[in-house]
Amino acid sequence: MGAISKEDVEQIKIVEWVKQCTDLPIIHIANQRQTSPQHGSLLKRMGVLPGTSDLFFPRMSKGKSGLWIELKVGSNKPTELQIKFIENMKKEGYEGIVCWGADESIKFIKNFYHLPDINTPVNRM
Repeated sequence: MGAISKEDVEQIKIVEWVKQCTDLPIIHIANQRQTSPQHGSLLKRMGVLPGTSDLFFPRMSKGKSGLWIELKVGSNKPTELQIKFIENMKKEGYEGIVCWGADESIKFIKNFYHLPDINTPVNRM
């Protein structure tokens, strides 16, 4: 395993905050793995969908069936597939958003799920 990326660090901050401060269910979609072409083909046949957002919250709020978050850091931008995925999820009744960093993501989660302004510190890497 290589060095942990800045995006990984930010995602860990989000997941730790969710687990420490809420009862929200949260799922990470491990879609970013590097594989051989053969294994990649197998994964696609098994349902891996390029562009799937990083985090999914399977709880309803604000008339939406759940929340998808595509996490970015720094100057990273969402790909066309990631934007299309979010658009498709919105058509299916979910909320979807691109957030830059843990702080923006947590702020959005608090607003979307009507959470109090909880600022319990998380293990900052």
